[in-house]
Amino acid sequence: MKERGLIIGRFQPPHLGHVHLIQSSLEKVDELVIVIAAAQLSHSLKNPFTAGERLEMLRLSLQEQNINPNKYWLICVPDIMDNAIWVPHVLRYCPKINVYFGNNPFTNQLISEAGIPILQPELYDRNRYEGTRIRNKILKGSDLTDLLATDVIKLINGWGIQNRFLAFTQTDSTKDGNQTSGTELLRDN
Repeated sequence: MKERGLIIGRFQPPHLGHVHLIQSSLEKVDELVIVIAAAQLSHSLKNPFTAGERLEMLRLSLQEQNINPNKYWLICVPDIMDNAIWVPHVLRYCPKINVYFGNNPFTNQLISEAGIPILQPELYDRNRYEGTRIRNKILKGSDLTDLLATDVIKLINGWGIQNRFLAFTQTDSTKDGNQTSGTELLRDN
């Protein structure tokens, strides 16, 4: 039977730290199931990219590093906002796994309660490869060369993602002087 590992992440966006985690995890298992979590979330500062965009970026990132596509599965899983049943929910989307790779203490607790062995990989330059910092760099139009795969940068630029990010932060003023932001839901007055 194949030894199959599991990695779960939002990949907002997939960065070179993620790629390093995937490469090092593949040294320990035959195959890797990579779950793109919270697949239904997009178009916000914390979760700007759609599941489809994340799939495309992650696949390009792995191709750029010559990671054999026969060694991994990419699976999108929506969040159910119920921690007690979250692990079984994720697993029903996946082929059978033998081990989980991760460092998030809460996720590790949930995985552990499900009886799945956990390997905690060494964090790879976490201060540099941190999603919030990278999203802020996209918002500011900063150089992403050392953070994202080359083809992912081209894709993000081609999509005009910085404009999406800017729309999240813009406000408009109403006649009565109130301001609304792009992240607020429309409400009837």
